[in-house]
Amino acid sequence: MKETIRLTVRLFLITAIAGLILAFANSFTSPVIQQREKQEYENALKEVFADADKFETLEEGKLNSIKTKIKNIEKVEIAKKSDKTVGYVFKTLGKNGYGGDISMLMAINIENQTIVGFKVLKHNETPGLGSRVTTPEYAQSVVGNKVTEHLVKNLHPDKDNDIQAITGTTISVNAVLNGLNAAIDALADVGK
Repeated sequence: MKETIRLTVRLFLITAIAGLILAFANSFTSPVIQQREKQEYENALKEVFADADKFETLEEGKLNSIKTKIKNIEKVEIAKKSDKTVGYVFKTLGKNGYGGDISMLMAINIENQTIVGFKVLKHNETPGLGSRVTTPEYAQSVVGNKVTEHLVKNLHPDKDNDIQAITGTTISVNAVLNGLNAAIDALADVGK
């Protein structure tokens, strides 16, 4: 009995010390990771809306109002060129991808109501199948579409609201459509 208690106390001390060491290491690495994620996000914004020279985050009250109605919206950035609003970048979640939710950015030019940029930020889709929605070729099927109506998938996209359907990746494409159409729904509320 005494031996069991002694072993339990030793095991507890070892795990407590290991936990403290991990917490100490995390206190140093966490700010570095957050800074890197912020820089990657800013670079992605510039990538999807190259014409903008700065981005401002949508006012929190308005964003929360939109999030109440449209659950997929995570963030909205106002794209500006010479202090004039030229469009918006929506960070959305495409719900129910094969490997979970797909985080993406979609940039919309408000002058011509067209998608000017698309990028998948995070996903857990199957490599070689669902992950094909992250390719530049797939992004090109999204860019150029009008946002005056919901997007639809099509094996042979030929309309202003068609994006490429990919055989074998139906669930992933549906998740991307879910996120893109959430941004289109939110666009009406952003401009108010």
